[in-house]
Amino acid sequence: MEKNVLKVRMLGAFSLEYKGKELVLDRNKASKTTQLFQLLMFHTEDGGISKAAMIDALYGRVEVENKNGSLNNTIFRLRKQLKDIGLPDSKYINIQSGMCCWDGNIEVQVDVNEFRKLIEKEKKEKREEDKLHLWMQAWKIYKGEFLPDMIGEQWVAVENVRCRDEYFRVTEELCRWLKGHERYEDLHKVAHRAAEIYPFDEWQVWEIDSLIGMSRYKEGLEVYQNTEKLLFDEMGVAPSERLLKRFKLMGERTSQAAGALSDIKERLREKEAAVGAYFCPFPSFVDIYHVFSRMVERSGLSVFVMLCTLDYKADHVSEEKEREKSELLRQAIQSSIRKGDFYTRYNVRQYIVMLIEISQENCPIVSKRIAKKFNKLSGDKKFTQVDFYVASIGEMCEMEG
Repeated sequence: MEKNVLKVRMLGAFSLEYKGKELVLDRNKASKTTQLFQLLMFHTEDGGISKAAMIDALYGRVEVENKNGSLNNTIFRLRKQLKDIGLPDSKYINIQSGMCCWDGNIEVQVDVNEFRKLIEKEKKEKREEDKLHLWMQAWKIYKGEFLPDMIGEQWVAVENVRCRDEYFRVTEELCRWLKGHERYEDLHKVAHRAAEIYPFDEWQVWEIDSLIGMSRYKEGLEVYQNTEKLLFDEMGVAPSERLLKRFKLMGERTSQAAGALSDIKERLREKEAAVGAYFCPFPSFVDIYHVFSRMVERSGLSVFVMLCTLDYKADHVSEEKEREKSELLRQAIQSSIRKGDFYTRYNVRQYIVMLIEISQENCPIVSKRIAKKFNKLSGDKKFTQVDFYVASIGEMCEMEG
């Protein structure tokens, strides 16, 4: 018969389970009784926590006249709550010689403590096979940040950083081992979940590596494109060199795949009706630039590159406002330049346009057209304007040389 164990989750969220039923300790996730219980659970493996440390954690930043009395009242309320939610009769909290600890008669299983024990065991382990097993166990237990609803509390913030750093280290080791041993399905499972928990920490690199290893290039490109959009929308930054390297590799591998002429034709066809200029991701724009720089050198073709930069008059602009203005500038460029021209987004404030077969005298006409369209879409000329810088590809090649 399975023993009755109080299961406490603290990684990714805070929850309690007893006899297969979820228990709700307090509707207020930040109440003092909840914090007291969390502290007790966190210290079930190390002999408990002193009353002094408990008082400091609960009332250190709060003006309380009698902190010891407040702690005693909180302990009293917590005991009542624990009984009311259906735990067996008990004192729940034992206090002896200034130390507070959980009543051992009610067995508990606390995920963060299990995670910490696995980490300590893994650090001492020498055999690679045993290390792998411990890495996998630690990865499975870690579901997210330590007590995310309490991250403002100092003791929580400190432990959160410690757990996150260990999770990053262990998961990195696990991904490296799985890739080295070509266990791509397992690598995908590990990296995908890590990317879900920490979408801005490049776990997508490992996820894409796993998909490349399984020749699932279409899925890999989708991961790249979703990550590129996420980075731009949320942080206004371009993908890192590591991600760009995978993007180019997938492009090379995809192009190498043999296919019937009809299939190739279908894949080359634009999916939407061609209207206005052609927008492409930055890595593709770089490739197009290299092609035209060679053509200019050989044939004397006139090609100019135009940098369009949003200039805000205010000292501070919100991220939401920047994204909104960036999209309006994209629309203005799209509708203002010719079908045979190209453009890309360099960052949240800048776009790069490639103007094909145009004279230098006509470049200001294009920039005025973009500015006029942007002002019409934006409606606040005094607040935001677009600055332009133009150079021929020939000039840029000379600068590179």
